Amino acid sequence: MERKRLLLSSGIIIILCLLGIILVAFINPASPIARQAASVINPAPNVIPSLREWRGATGEFELPSNNAHIVINSPDATRLQETAKAFQEDLRAVNKHTLPIITATSANAGDFFLTLHSNDIAIGNQGYQLSIGDSVTISAITSQGAFYGTRSILQILVQDDAHSHLPRGWVRDYPSYALRGFMLDVGRKFVPLNQLKDYVKLLAWYKLNDFHLHLNDNQFEVGTGKDWKEKYSAFRLKSEHFEGLEAQDGAYSKQDMRQLQDLARAYSVTITPEIDAPAHALAFTKYRPDLASTKYDKDFLDLNNPKTYTFMDSIWDEFLPWFDAPELHIGVDEYAVSDADNYRRYINHYISYLKQHGKKARIWGSLSEMKSSVAVNTDATLEVWNNSWSNPIEMKKMGFRIINANDKMLYIVPQSTYYQDHLNTQMLYEKWEPYIFDLNNPQLNFKPDDPQLEGAIFAEWNDQLSAGVTEAGLHERIKPAAQVLSEKMWGSTANRLAYEQFKPLTDIIDDAPGTNLPNSWRLVNPPSLQVPPHTIEATQLASIDIATRDKEANLPALSRNQASTYNVL
Repeated sequence: MERKRLLLSSGIIIILCLLGIILVAFINPASPIARQAASVINPAPNVIPSLREWRGATGEFELPSNNAHIVINSPDATRLQETAKAFQEDLRAVNKHTLPIITATSANAGDFFLTLHSNDIAIGNQGYQLSIGDSVTISAITSQGAFYGTRSILQILVQDDAHSHLPRGWVRDYPSYALRGFMLDVGRKFVPLNQLKDYVKLLAWYKLNDFHLHLNDNQFEVGTGKDWKEKYSAFRLKSEHFEGLEAQDGAYSKQDMRQLQDLARAYSVTITPEIDAPAHALAFTKYRPDLASTKYDKDFLDLNNPKTYTFMDSIWDEFLPWFDAPELHIGVDEYAVSDADNYRRYINHYISYLKQHGKKARIWGSLSEMKSSVAVNTDATLEVWNNSWSNPIEMKKMGFRIINANDKMLYIVPQSTYYQDHLNTQMLYEKWEPYIFDLNNPQLNFKPDDPQLEGAIFAEWNDQLSAGVTEAGLHERIKPAAQVLSEKMWGSTANRLAYEQFKPLTDIIDDAPGTNLPNSWRLVNPPSLQVPPHTIEATQLASIDIATRDKEANLPALSRNQASTYNVL
């Protein structure tokens, strides 16, 4: 009997002790006792785009106030130096700590370790693995994959009050689409070089990797009247061989483009330049009036004149060496339908020209309207911007590599009534995917894993010229579009938030570290789409790496904590 009373007393004491521990944890949840008592599996951290795979552990990594390093695996020192440097600079912008960059074959507690010794080929060239424990290890196959791992780390740190804690766990992350881009019309509105640099960082912050610069254009309705030379046009590259060709209200030098591309390389972004012709070419026809069309609007080059090819060849001869991109954009949108034969010959000429110089061509899709018996070389990437000008299924059957640039859903045209002034980001988030070209006609859409679909871009067109939008107005439109389309173009769904949860997250993650983008604005509800298209109707005119696709079926069983499950449409 005495023994029973002793056991009962001991039990009561133990229970009281446990209650005391719980009470201490409740009163001070930050105490060590509370952290130990709350040893729950960490849920997936929220980043944009969301992580494809997360295996949570318990506890957290804490960046020490000193003696921490960014460690590059010694065999990878050359290939990861730029990535480590960008990470160092952006980490300093986030938490005011400057971590030394060193090389070694392993990391100590509190270090970040970057290595290209990943044997997981299924993550592809842009994927990465992230292991967060006593130290943080980013493993990838390429520097681009390692760079994306740093973006996820920085976004998690931004959300921590002390900017120094990461939840312990394991990440496996890779995109569904190889190309995730943004096109900016600097032809109709000059954007200063520093802002272009900040947009490189903004795109990289959200794991977008293609920055398409539309480098020449002009106002609408040039016509054939005597005043056509007075209409606005701009070519934004400073020529050393064609004096006076560049726009007087702003142009980029060779050194400007070198600086932009060097930054873009460090941030895993490709600068894709576009020189648009034979339409939208008023800057060229004003410079060489003898090359202007004798039948159509004066912003059309005369494709019956052999000197047109001589001149455009010399333009490309000068500017092609400026750019590092493996693929350059030759424009070729919205030429006269009645001159389709010459139009197709122009495309073939410049696909061949670029190929001879070790490059590939990207073009705006117009072949569905520009019907002709002249066969077009399909060794090009085609941006399908309008389903009438370029039927996506027809273009797929022809054999083109495809980028979805659908105008109705992905075009921003500030102050216009015929396209969206702001993208409908909620609609895009909840209903659109990169393989969808028409929400109402599934017959025009691709399958999600179509190997010809490289990805998608959204575009900002300055049809109203510089009067249409300020630099702050540009950013007001571009940032929310980049945030939403980042989520959709990366393509992961396992940890995707509902839109109502996602929207506040965009305000927290915000602009990229180290940028100075104009941010004195407030979002407004996007207006409804009114009357397409971007210019006049056609009838009024006379390489994806499948290894980066979803590999869920081949994954080991993971204990994931999913924020939500998202189903398209």
